[in-house]
Amino acid sequence: MTNPLSIIGDLEAMRKAQNLTQEELAMRAGVSRMTVSRIEAGFDPKLSTVWELSRALDLELVLVPKALCREVQHFIQSGGKVVGQPAGIEAPKSIVDLLR
Repeated sequence: MTNPLSIIGDLEAMRKAQNLTQEELAMRAGVSRMTVSRIEAGFDPKLSTVWELSRALDLELVLVPKALCREVQHFIQSGGKVVGQPAGIEAPKSIVDLLR
């Protein structure tokens, strides 16, 4: 499981990469600047606040099954250029297969 503090660090890094101040991010997310400041300082936020901050940074929170975490990380790091299924992992059934 990803360390929750690394998620907060990722949000802060993305805020800075987008050249946003804490105030600007707070306005986009509908929270106070103090909330952003406290979270970046290590305060444990509510999931709904993390979701709002992510949305404001044009990010999507995604839950990934543990069995696929490594493969998903490799896929992201490769820029989405992985072709084929990782060894030992079956492809999910398509909607066509499910409707048969």
